[in-house]
Order: sequence, then C-alpha cells, then structure tokens
Amino acid sequence: MYPRLLLNFCERSLYRASSSIGLNVKRLSHVAKKDEKEQQGEIVSTRYPDYKVVYVFPYIKQACGVNIVKRRFSILFGTAAPVIVGLNLAGILSYDTTIPPIVVGVIISIWLHSLGILFNNLIGYVYLKLDEEKAIISYIDYWGKRVDLEKPINEIIPMSDNPISITDSLYRKIMFSSQTPKLKINMRFGRIIDIEHFKCILGTV
Repeated sequence: MYPRLLLNFCERSLYRASSSIGLNVKRLSHVAKKDEKEQQGEIVSTRYPDYKVVYVFPYIKQACGVNIVKRRFSILFGTAAPVIVGLNLAGILSYDTTIPPIVVGVIISIWLHSLGILFNNLIGYVYLKLDEEKAIISYIDYWGKRVDLEKPINEIIPMSDNPISITDSLYRKIMFSSQTPKLKINMRFGRIIDIEHFKCILGTV
C-alpha cells in the first residue's frame, strides 16, 4: 500500500508542476509593471530614474515565467526521479509503475528546457544615460533571474556589424567587445521607445 501511495504522490506532484506552467505564466503576465510607468506617452523607469528607457520587450514577464517554471520543475523532478528509481531497485515498486512518471517527467523536462533556450539571455529593457555614455541592458538568464548589465556604449557592438544568422528571424544577437555573454533582442515584438537613442546604443535596426 505504501509504495502505491508514494508513487501516486510523485505522479500528482509531476502533474501539478506541469499544469502550473500555464498558471504561473498567466499570473506573471498580469503582475503590475513595477519597473516602469508611463507619463505623457513616455515610459519612465522607477528602477533607474536617471536613465532613459529606450527599448522594452512587453512579454518579458511571460518569458521569465517559463524559465522560473522550468527551474522549479527541474528541482522537483530531480528529487523525485532518484527516489522512484531507488524504490524500483529495492523491489518496492514494479517496473510498470516506475516507468510512467519517469517518462512523463523526462518529456516535460525536455520540452521546458528546449523552450527555455529561446528565452535564455533575452533582453527585456534597454536604458540609456547619454551624458555619461552608459547603457544598462536588463535580461533574464537561463533560470529566469533578471540581470542588469551596465556597459559603456563603445563596448556594445552594433547589430549591423554582426554576421547574418539563421536565428535573425527570431531574435538578433547583441555582442560586446569585452568578455560578456551574447544577449538576444526580439525586434519583431519588442517596442522601441526612442529610435534615435536606440541606434546610438545598438546601431541600425
């Protein structure tokens, strides 16, 4: 009885984690935007009031939500899978009752991590302080954590100088002269607030 209860608990946990993907993303999409407010048609950052908001990706919260769910599910599955396999090796769980939750967990993990590749290092905001010739590029990492990268403008390589890539239809790459990870910017769904200042930082569109 106890092995069956434990297996049912693991299966329910995996199901809840998978079903929470849409719920978490939907919840995050309705969170109030604490980072900026709109004044007379111009977006003003409350996080960096001395900087001008140049670019915004409106769906960055949804992208962040996917990466956060991916992290939580990876922790849950990474904890549950060894327990289930251990019970099978100990003869407590049969082969037929061990395989289904493992297969479901592997499929969901592959799907989440594959989807997460698109959102890894994805830029959500670009800020500019023109008098100091500095820019802050805010992006999300592989696990959904926000990273605010401050760089001098002259260290940012213009997009027009980047080689053509097959991924350009999905996102453009942002590269730096220093040892900094390559970032991604979505030009199709992103919103350029100030086209001239955007070109000043990232080059021609």
